[in-house]
Amino acid sequence: HIVAIHNTLRKTNHKIYPFLAPMCRDTLLLNWAARLTLAEFGPDSFGDKMTSVGVGQYMQLIKKYWEDYDFFKSGAADEELEGRGFSPDVEFPGYRYRTDSLKLWDIYGTFATDYVNEVYASDAEVAADADLQSWATETSDPTRGAVKGFPTKFTDKKILVKTLQTLFWICSGFHAAVNFSQYDFYAYQANKPLGFRAPVSDWPDATGDKDWIFENGMPHMAEAKQGIATARVLTYQSHQTIDRLDEFFGETGSQAYNTFKENLQVMSDEIDARSANDLAANGPVYEYLKPCNVPSSIDI
Repeated sequence: HIVAIHNTLRKTNHKIYPFLAPMCRDTLLLNWAARLTLAEFGPDSFGDKMTSVGVGQYMQLIKKYWEDYDFFKSGAADEELEGRGFSPDVEFPGYRYRTDSLKLWDIYGTFATDYVNEVYASDAEVAADADLQSWATETSDPTRGAVKGFPTKFTDKKILVKTLQTLFWICSGFHAAVNFSQYDFYAYQANKPLGFRAPVSDWPDATGDKDWIFENGMPHMAEAKQGIATARVLTYQSHQTIDRLDEFFGETGSQAYNTFKENLQVMSDEIDARSANDLAANGPVYEYLKPCNVPSSIDI
């Protein structure tokens, strides 16, 4: 996505680019660093030493996921939830991710709609925009961006809005919900160790002897410390969150972004009230999608 955006919309200083710019910051740098560390191949590979699955097998899982990938079905919050059986009509109390993700998704939709309506007067103007069509072509072309399900052309404002909404969600809320919860899972190694030193099938007669698990399965102290440190680094809070993007929206999109921030504040207040009730009931809080915690790009 980033390469296609830069090759087309940024190159021409296109009026849609300010909307996309916050989503692109630092992601390529992060991916480059990951290839040299977490996803490195070789005899000293972190992924092979620290995880049970291993780098090669992770890549196989990613490849399998990519084979069935569809931009909207896999990336749009409402369609992704429905695809996993969690549409809003399915009763599932306490599923805070669904509650917050759909709220944020709708806020993104309003933001994208307001922005597109500001820069395009009609559907015909969208369809006639050569630079916009170049972006669609480069992203969807199997020999270039190869993003399956991405529009091959933009025919009206509606499809452009849905595309911008989906891109913003993938880079921010979707990633935040998955990434920042890692520390709560991985920091306590007994809860979710990165790797296991022995197959669970070796657990003698499946007797449930917890001493065997710690003596033969759980990571040694050095690996446990490294796992905790890695989880901490990967979940440092970003300084560029979705409620702090004024610099990107000056002459173009300022009113749309101001409305966006107002809607984010309403959502934040609702989450604060919910968290207060949860704490009063001695329950956990869910704040991964509180706007001040959501980066605008995959920068960590």
